[in-house]
Amino acid sequence: MNDFLFILADMMKQRRINLNLKQHEVAVMAQVTKSTISRIENSKHKPEYPAVKAIASVLNIPYNDFVRVYINLEKKADTVIEILQESITKGEESTDLFKDIINRYIGVAEDSYDAIEEVYNIANTTQNTSVKLSIHQILIGYSRSHGVMPFLARSLFQVYLIERNDFTKLHSTYQSGRYILKYIDVLNSEDQTLLYYKLAVHAHTLSLFNDCIELCSLILDNMVKSEVDEQIIAPAYGILRDSFLGLGDYDNAEKYSEIFKGYSQGVTENDYLFAAVMNSKKEKKELAESQFQECLNNCSKEYYIHIANEYILFLLESDKLNKAMALISKTEDAVNELLFLHPHDRKELAWFYKLKGDYYTTVNDVNQAINSYSDSAFEYAKLDDINNERSCLKLMYNLYRNNKHMANMETVDLVDSYYERLEKEGIL
Repeated sequence: MNDFLFILADMMKQRRINLNLKQHEVAVMAQVTKSTISRIENSKHKPEYPAVKAIASVLNIPYNDFVRVYINLEKKADTVIEILQESITKGEESTDLFKDIINRYIGVAEDSYDAIEEVYNIANTTQNTSVKLSIHQILIGYSRSHGVMPFLARSLFQVYLIERNDFTKLHSTYQSGRYILKYIDVLNSEDQTLLYYKLAVHAHTLSLFNDCIELCSLILDNMVKSEVDEQIIAPAYGILRDSFLGLGDYDNAEKYSEIFKGYSQGVTENDYLFAAVMNSKKEKKELAESQFQECLNNCSKEYYIHIANEYILFLLESDKLNKAMALISKTEDAVNELLFLHPHDRKELAWFYKLKGDYYTTVNDVNQAINSYSDSAFEYAKLDDINNERSCLKLMYNLYRNNKHMANMETVDLVDSYYERLEKEGIL
């Protein structure tokens, strides 16, 4: 303690001297007594935090500098936690400072488990995402080294919920989320179900359909053990339906579609689209086409591209190229008016460019096809969807290599500069 008293005393005394201020002048400006300043500078006793903060403000001592020293003097847990909350409110984003304060708080608190829970709750009520992330990462380190498994799992979960919003790292954050399954037994039932659901949505975005089925099955298992929010149950059945559809298991897709309808309030746009897709798979082409068209005519603006993509695919597979071109042009106009904020929507945008490339390949417009495949690969790259990016790049390079004589200079530049484009966007 004396060492930190000496450090604090020297910090304040030297700063006062450098500013050419006398003790009584500082006392007046800080609204403390001269004796308070004298005792601090002479290392006579531990000062109270409000006095230290007031003096440091007058002397322009950086917040991080004096707090990092002071917390090593403070033995009252209430004061230390108030300092943590203050540092968050001030917008301080120093991970090292948070770590020092948190470790001190846990060290001086009567019950370390309760102290960790208090910090955990503070982190979750913090609006600043980077601060929240820093605090949870500190709790992860502390909990792992001290064997506090419940808060290791809970903070890992909170970090996952934050980091999964970085669409450029969807693969790595998905693996981080799956890692938490190792600690699933120490999470409460509600958090278990929420983790399964968030991972299922994540896996669906990455087209990991077998993982989706596994995770949604775990949600349904939890229904037997405890009450599960219907706002999770209904989408879980929807994900199961879409996953079996993606795997070509149409019987199970239809089975879960019927169950999903039972949890939905009325028939949704997704239900109408599913019916059209299923009829296209069953070779009921005339019925499927009329259903696709009806979906397109009545859908919301946000859902337009989802329907358009399935319809374009159907038209291409049915060799109805004029209709496909007309729909591509119409969809292009719709795309320009939309904001693609969710990764699932961005994936639809990437797929649209891929379908556009397929159309232009079919009609032998090499330049437009290469341009479209490049756009598709770029959008997939922004989603960290490496497999689909590579697939589009393969189509692009093969088309270019086999048709160089048809490629104009703009297309040549586009092919040559693809990775420069990624670097410019900060994706590489």
